[in-house]
Amino acid sequence: MSKTVVKKLHWRSNVQDTFIPLLGASGELGVAIGGGADYGEFPFVTSAPGGSLTVGDIILEIGGTPVLGMTLGDVRGVLNSCPHPIRIKTVSPGSTLCKDLRLYLSKCFTPGSVDSQLQQVIRENLYLRAVPCTTRQPRDAEISGVDYNFVSIEEFFSLEESGALLESGKFKGNYYGTPRPVHIGPESPPITYQEHRNLLRNFRTRSKSLSNLEKAADEGINGEDDLGKCCRTKLCHK
Repeated sequence: MSKTVVKKLHWRSNVQDTFIPLLGASGELGVAIGGGADYGEFPFVTSAPGGSLTVGDIILEIGGTPVLGMTLGDVRGVLNSCPHPIRIKTVSPGSTLCKDLRLYLSKCFTPGSVDSQLQQVIRENLYLRAVPCTTRQPRDAEISGVDYNFVSIEEFFSLEESGALLESGKFKGNYYGTPRPVHIGPESPPITYQEHRNLLRNFRTRSKSLSNLEKAADEGINGEDDLGKCCRTKLCHK
């Protein structure tokens, strides 16, 4: 008897697109959020008294702007300042896209695919609160602490061993890493919805929504930076 081959669906086929309900006369949002990049996780639903969302689901977008890779404080800032009605995209965690931010960034995806481009969007969100580090020498016009933190190999290994890096890899003989962003304190207010959209326009993937990432993947567009290339090289060719 021949075996039936069941093709596993990509996680994007299970994405839920929902409007967040408002509760009672106060107009309180019917969702609470946990996780966040400062905890090494993707944002996820911790409470859904409005009944339209599922507790535990990963939050991909709020109001059409991607929030994977943002700190918990910034995700809440985007949510609380997003124009109403607030549309939210979520997906149930699975083997590929789970709550573990570090695990997803460590995976090797086909260049130009939705997952590969989503990894780059995640890095760009991380860069809003964290500066990537590298052992290579600064290039012309690069500013230490702005473009990269330029560190020695010893310093890099120390960061890696301490668990401070969400991802790390080697590319063209140099090490690169993305540090975990720090928690937002009272002296650093969270990013608002409009601020986030304005900031991401300066990055290569231009605040792409999931639907735009899918379109770019179909067109074969690839926007990886050095860090994305080095981590993919490390994982796929080690």
